[in-house]
Amino acid sequence: MAEGITYDHIIAGTGLAGLTLAYKLSQKKEYQDKKLLLIDKESKTKNDRTWCFWEAGKNDFESIVYHQWPQLRFASTQLNKELDIAPYHYKMVRGIDFYKYVLEAINVAQNITVVQDSITQLEEQDDTVVVHTSANTYRGQQVFKSYPDRLAHTQDQFVWQHFKGWKIKTQTDQFDPKEATLMDFRVTQGNDTIFFYVLPTSEQEALIEVTLFSKDILVSEAYDPYLKAYIGDTLGIADYQVEEEELGAIPMTTYNFQQSRSTRIIPIGTNGGSVKASSGYAFTRIQRDIEALIPFILKNKLDEYTFPRNRYVLYDKIFLNAILTGKTSGAEVFTRLFKKLKPQNIFKFLDEEGSFLTDLKVFTAPPTLPFLKALVEELRGL
Repeated sequence: MAEGITYDHIIAGTGLAGLTLAYKLSQKKEYQDKKLLLIDKESKTKNDRTWCFWEAGKNDFESIVYHQWPQLRFASTQLNKELDIAPYHYKMVRGIDFYKYVLEAINVAQNITVVQDSITQLEEQDDTVVVHTSANTYRGQQVFKSYPDRLAHTQDQFVWQHFKGWKIKTQTDQFDPKEATLMDFRVTQGNDTIFFYVLPTSEQEALIEVTLFSKDILVSEAYDPYLKAYIGDTLGIADYQVEEEELGAIPMTTYNFQQSRSTRIIPIGTNGGSVKASSGYAFTRIQRDIEALIPFILKNKLDEYTFPRNRYVLYDKIFLNAILTGKTSGAEVFTRLFKKLKPQNIFKFLDEEGSFLTDLKVFTAPPTLPFLKALVEELRGL
């Protein structure tokens, strides 16, 4: 046991959700008499990921927004459209900037300890949780678990959103740093959904990412032909240098991660269901979910905390059912959405902030029959 200390809370896994929770708690005066421990196997010193999100206002991490775009573009074989997204901006936060900012704040707090170690087991006992690691054992009153277990692919609708991105630098001006490409479907789709992001940060630099929705994650090298073909054939860029790479996978699933949780091991982040099942977006949702969780922590009433579940759970089930069962395609659905609707209404829907009327417009914009068939199937399964 680590020096016999029992922590009030332990955060197991310091990804976006774990570090967000630690940072927000570190800013609360009423939490300064609590003992908090963070455990992760990674040192968080690499720029290993990028988070992008749309937002109409500002957030707690506004000072580390690396770049933002006032306009977006959507492209497919049927549509190439510039999107006026005011009052929204599309924003980018780099992993390395987030880690540095949060860890600097946490290190100032006298009541927070950070340990680099591999977690091997969480053992729930009557009044505490024992966290076993490769090098030690820790005890906490409650644990916030932000790393995912192996997911059961047969439970509810499930697909991986997996991606590889290249940050490239060109010899000549090729990009408009005021416009990002949100989705570009101008690639052979096959049985999976495939599209690209183009996120310029200057006239000669951009993060270009290929994203797939499929049951299986590819090996790193398998993404490269997609990126090379897109940069060369679609963007028409022949002379460029790859400066950085990022690789990742996000579960898009309607599985209820909170259904079997205890009052002592609370799942958060991806492991808690904060990833939007129909889009894979997580940054803003994680901020929202952590904000909702904190009052229960401060009042020591985590046994009363319930993760929000609303009508959008059914909407996500219908969306994933329609695409994953081949009733329609991701390219067709998103093309219809951006052709018929204002992007602001789509954002509100994906943020789960739309009115019922707005939601209805979103659902009737794509091909209607596939969504109706998906609705019937999902209602039968309830």
